[in-house]
Amino acid sequence: MKNLVIIVGTIVLGCLIFDLIVGDNEGSLKNESKEVMINCIEDYLE
Repeated sequence: MKNLVIIVGTIVLGCLIFDLIVGDNEGSLKNESKEVMINCIEDYLE
């Protein structure tokens, strides 16, 4: 039973970390890097 709790907890934690990296929410790594790249491109074009 203890092993099952550890495995389920690991899966849930992995899903949360995956969502932070590639999710569509505001704080995800994908959206933050998109904003940085857009700002760099705009600065370069000025």
